[in-house]
Amino acid sequence: MYGWAGSLLRVNLTDRSVRKEEYPYSLRRDFVGGRGVNSRLLYNEVKQGIDPLGPENKLFFGTSPLTGTGLLTSGRIHVTAKSPLTGILGDSNAGGHFGPEVKWAGYDHIIVEGAAEKPVYLWMDDDHVEIRDGGHLWGKGVSETYAILRDELGDPRIRIASIGPGGENLVRFASLMTDYGNACGKTGMGAVMGAKKLKALAVRGTRGFRVADPERFKAIARDWFMRVTKSPTYESFSKVGTLMYLTQYHSQGRSVARNAQTTAEIEYIENYSAKSMMKHMTRSVACFGCPIHCKHEFKISKGPYAGEEGHGTEFCIMSAHGPSCGNPDEAALLKINNICNEYGICGDTSGIVLAAAFEWYERGIITKEDTDGIPLIWGNADAQIEMLMKIVRREGFGDLLAEGSAIAAQKIGRGAEKYICHAKGGDVDQVDIRTLKGCALSDAVSSRGADPQRGWPGVEFYPMKPEKAQRLFGHPEAANPRSYEGKGRLVNYYASLCTMCDALGICKFSSAWFGTSIGLKEMGELLTAATGLDFDEEGMKQIAARINNVERAFLVREGITRKDDTIHGRAMEEPVPSGPYKGERLEKEGMDRMLDDYYEVVGWDKATGAPTRKTLESLGLIDVAEELASMGKIS
Repeated sequence: MYGWAGSLLRVNLTDRSVRKEEYPYSLRRDFVGGRGVNSRLLYNEVKQGIDPLGPENKLFFGTSPLTGTGLLTSGRIHVTAKSPLTGILGDSNAGGHFGPEVKWAGYDHIIVEGAAEKPVYLWMDDDHVEIRDGGHLWGKGVSETYAILRDELGDPRIRIASIGPGGENLVRFASLMTDYGNACGKTGMGAVMGAKKLKALAVRGTRGFRVADPERFKAIARDWFMRVTKSPTYESFSKVGTLMYLTQYHSQGRSVARNAQTTAEIEYIENYSAKSMMKHMTRSVACFGCPIHCKHEFKISKGPYAGEEGHGTEFCIMSAHGPSCGNPDEAALLKINNICNEYGICGDTSGIVLAAAFEWYERGIITKEDTDGIPLIWGNADAQIEMLMKIVRREGFGDLLAEGSAIAAQKIGRGAEKYICHAKGGDVDQVDIRTLKGCALSDAVSSRGADPQRGWPGVEFYPMKPEKAQRLFGHPEAANPRSYEGKGRLVNYYASLCTMCDALGICKFSSAWFGTSIGLKEMGELLTAATGLDFDEEGMKQIAARINNVERAFLVREGITRKDDTIHGRAMEEPVPSGPYKGERLEKEGMDRMLDDYYEVVGWDKATGAPTRKTLESLGLIDVAEELASMGKIS
């Protein structure tokens, strides 16, 4: 066998059993690995209607045939479960070095099922696997857990995935952290791990694996390296990472502030500029095999946060806790970044729920009596940090916010839901989605709730000539961010690209999603060299479709229909208030046209939003079709 390790590890925390299993060749061939195999296993093994925080939920860790090969950006790990935040499919993806270590230990996937009575951690030393007592780790932060385990296990090269107090306290958007600065953030995988009383997984792998055609693989890998390092985005991205997006989106009139009440004009935007942030950065950091090194470590040298140092920060946390909360203090944002990493909560989601709370407070929907006496006033960094810690500990009003913005708004009532923006419970990212119609469609149909990395079409951010859009996506207006036309093929193209990055365990920043020339054809060539199987461009499209349809089937089985494929809240109800896109909004009629177009492209029923039997059977998902038919979900 080439590329794959060929085994998965099944860990039952209830009966404390550990079993190494072979898994079907067809599963590898049809779903490859990472997100693909994880999603198929989720559909097979997690039954309809279970409690995401109950022992019936399972946690799937996935690597791929490319993981740990030395290919640039091949260090990703994909984690999947039913989400406690959204109640549907949950998954997340992180870099670092944990994924390759799992692969080198001899496993393509890890399945964690059941729940322990007391805190435990998993120690994987190649074939030697133990469930160990983790009581001494419970309550510790991520970096402290990391240090304790490396010392306890006597090897500084061990790789670790862990949760912080946020996961222990079942914050619904708790992160699962790899090493100490890489977050599986969205959808609450850390809360699932916390519910299982699993504090950490520690891995040492020494086995390695083989690829089918080493010389061909190395040649293609070298070509990828040149394509990425010569791409137009490489130089700036390797220097400042995702921070470059803050000022870029602002220059385009797409920034949002104060929970998206205001857009386009943020007087303190330079506080978040790469130039401003870089004065705090001490060095750049790379994930396994990555020449981009988009991450940084920082240290604050003066002011109230002097001495604060850590790992980060990224666009999502800076935009969500910065402009969206009206906070102009970049040093405070680095402190908040540390809290999110150390306590293990999603920096993006936590900022968005705080921004919503600030607006609820401003409008009188909640008062000091609700917020434990904390004045949630725009730009009050002390209040922001204090409430963030209450979320982590599930104390007072923080206990409600720990449910996420959609659930919190529903429980508060009094019109609170009007001031959030989400799709299927997943918060819309901090870019004005009203100005990007294809991105809005992508968020609406995403299998894990709103999320740019499920397939936002990047061409909407940059001009594309109509004739090129016609050639690539079948409609001259497909890449026009203001237009509702031609979005079906556009969004499906980018969704397929992102799906295969997740299935192959590579970073999207090395792919055509981010502006390089590495697309499905190139991915298929490398996968062929790794495994010895034949994967051409059409085959890769089929695999992406198979993954997306089994994920959609999981959602349909949980009760999702066409009515759920929308954007809730401000984006559909209010126009852009200022800037070059003033007056733009998401119109229901336009969203419906885009949905019809997308459903036709992917083979889903236009009335229900479910995959048709014909579509499922054409992808070999016959058992899925039979189950959905038996439930009356499809005919």
